[in-house]
Amino acid sequence: MYTTRPRIDWEKQLIRIVLGWVMLVLTACSLLNRDASAATLGHDTQLEIEAITTCSQSCRERGQCGTTAEQGTVVLGGVFQPLTNSHDMFFPIDTRVSINGVTPYVLRQVSDGQQFSINFYNVIAPDGKSGWVAGWCLAAPQ
Repeated sequence: MYTTRPRIDWEKQLIRIVLGWVMLVLTACSLLNRDASAATLGHDTQLEIEAITTCSQSCRERGQCGTTAEQGTVVLGGVFQPLTNSHDMFFPIDTRVSINGVTPYVLRQVSDGQQFSINFYNVIAPDGKSGWVAGWCLAAPQ
């Protein structure tokens, strides 16, 4: 008398494995950038002593984020003054920076000409690099 083994459906097993990996990757990605949407940003409130560079949705929408081959996503800034274009420096995201000063800066929306104020922060990174970063791109440390 022979007993038959249950047949393994390899296609279903492969699909389960692939879906498991996809879930793992999505979870890992959300953990890496978990605080960007919920964080208190430097345009919502004045940050005092330290901040974390972040490519928040507001920062991205206003063209203040970029990428480099070596460091991935970065926050763009200005060496000598606040800049919203023609940036001349950057900080890697998730860098804890010291706040050296803050200046409110009046900007004009290109699409409708409306003016609004935004805080720009003069920050210093642990490696000694310093520059100006828009408040949209700085989060209060947790």
